[in-house]
Amino acid sequence: MLTIYAPFNNKNSKAYEVFNGVQKSWPEQTKLLDNQTEIEPVANSMFWGFVGNNKAMVKKLEARKHQFWFTDTPYFGRFDKFGIKIKAPNFKGSYVLVCPSSAGIHDYLDKPKWTNEIVEQIKRYTDRPIKIRHKPRGRGTSGPSEAIVPLSEDLKDAWVCVTSCSIAAVEAQCMGIPVICDEKSFAKEVGGQELADIENPYFVGCEDWLYSLAYQQFTPEEITNGKAVEILMDKGIL
Repeated sequence: MLTIYAPFNNKNSKAYEVFNGVQKSWPEQTKLLDNQTEIEPVANSMFWGFVGNNKAMVKKLEARKHQFWFTDTPYFGRFDKFGIKIKAPNFKGSYVLVCPSSAGIHDYLDKPKWTNEIVEQIKRYTDRPIKIRHKPRGRGTSGPSEAIVPLSEDLKDAWVCVTSCSIAAVEAQCMGIPVICDEKSFAKEVGGQELADIENPYFVGCEDWLYSLAYQQFTPEEITNGKAVEILMDKGIL
């Protein structure tokens, strides 16, 4: 049984682009529960983002070491053809670009003051200017479509990108900009975790990592028609 915690209070939520397809293609029976009212999660459950009581339930499942599925916005492409080009690092950037995640993510990490604290820590290890790029928001949504200045512009002359768990790490790596991230970030495999190394940042080729992320990202159509399930089963994940 797969238990899906869904936003019953918002039937227009992007979550249903995932959940409707999962209910059609998942190899197990599924049931939906209201993430606004449920507080005691069960193992083998699925969430979308940290809306409702999701954050608290996810933390409970992690503490119990129970399996769960967590879905959210895509790593790259926003479901478009990727066309990703990878640049080699040139280590000529001048400033540190700080890309905070959402307040919900920082609360989940138990670091609600992450941005202010990380800036103060950065100052201990470098005299480089610091530029902060907050998550673009507008029209009731967030992401690249709401950015006044494209992320690529802010990364163009960055020495390093410091983030907690922001998807900005993907574009930074592809542009050859080293990443320093939280240990819970999906970018941990290619990014450093120590700010003390900011003047000698860790950088590793990211092609294999991008393949891995691509295998964890599916369109609503791929979820509905069973392609996502087929790949998850082929990889031994499901």
